[in-house]
Amino acid sequence: MTARRNRRNLFPFWSDHLTTADRRSELAVIEPIRRSRLYQSIVEQIESLLERGELRPGDQLPPERALAEQFQVSRASVREALRTLELLGVIETRAGGGTFVRQVAPDDLVRPLHSLIARGHSVPDVIEFRGLIEPALAALAATRISAAQLAELREILTAQERKVAAGETYVEEDIRFHEVIGDAAKNELLTTMLAVIWDVLRASREQWLQSNQRAHTSLDAHRRILDALSRRDAEAARSASAEHIRAVGEGILKLLGGRNG
Repeated sequence: MTARRNRRNLFPFWSDHLTTADRRSELAVIEPIRRSRLYQSIVEQIESLLERGELRPGDQLPPERALAEQFQVSRASVREALRTLELLGVIETRAGGGTFVRQVAPDDLVRPLHSLIARGHSVPDVIEFRGLIEPALAALAATRISAAQLAELREILTAQERKVAAGETYVEEDIRFHEVIGDAAKNELLTTMLAVIWDVLRASREQWLQSNQRAHTSLDAHRRILDALSRRDAEAARSASAEHIRAVGEGILKLLGGRNG
């Protein structure tokens, strides 16, 4: 008997009426619930299926009755578990019927993450977080960056050089330079988290960039990062990015210290 047939037999009433596409929403083998807080055990087992990849975003869960039979619990316990999973953002009930594993977008993190970082942590913590994430993105970008993205980085660097020479601010070029690297890393979750960090530090970064000496320092750092990306050297990109973030972070903290002194 195949694994697919085994899975279908878990839901004898549910499976008989499914199309081939619908059967993707059936659950893998799960254990009957035997603990006192029944709904929590259901939540844990469904989360475990998600972690193992046996349930994926977009999959449809079996009806409440079928779940109750498989878990060997009451439908009330299943309803409570589904309500908990919906509150956690794991599943959603769609118009027209059916409960589905939710497609979670990285943007769902932005508001609570921004609030947490902006109000719950000190600037040194935020800078340290940036120092951990951004070099990792640069290393990923070195192995994944496209020719078009490299060309855009060169254009940004040229515009930055022109503005520095003219004594003009180049905040937008600085932001875009790092955004392109984040896009090149092709990890939307990390870049979303980093965008929150940039937003929290925006004012202090802009102040730091106003000095001509700092502008030239930032320009040199961008050149080193771009050179490593062009050579597709992940470790060199990581190192150049880490040194750049360290220098900017120290500068921001000195500015803030002087302003508060």
